[in-house]
Amino acid sequence: MATILIIDDHALTRKVLNRRLAREGFNILEAENGADGVQLLRTKDVDLVLLDFMMKVMNGIETYEKIKFFKPEVPCVMMTAYAHSALVKQFMEEGGADFLVKPIREDFEHRIKDILEKFGSNLN
Repeated sequence: MATILIIDDHALTRKVLNRRLAREGFNILEAENGADGVQLLRTKDVDLVLLDFMMKVMNGIETYEKIKFFKPEVPCVMMTAYAHSALVKQFMEEGGADFLVKPIREDFEHRIKDILEKFGSNLN
């Protein structure tokens, strides 16, 4: 099954997303900030990154730029409460796979599966 890296500075968000995705059979890695997430990505095989937009150490755009430098093939999904932000538009224009508006909705798992299929990741 695909491995998903969750990068979010809120422990509760990571915990909820981890539970929901693990129930679907995904392997989950977690990082509490962008720097830790990039380091994990450099040492682990990851099929998809879920990336919070507003984080302390590195914001979502800065983290995304580093991810694209080290592993440009890994799709990234930005999670934000600010769906109309110019930075979300920038993220999508720079090749972001998708963005999710917080709070995460009921169809979250289905969207993640669709994104993984679109980018050719193994769901088995």
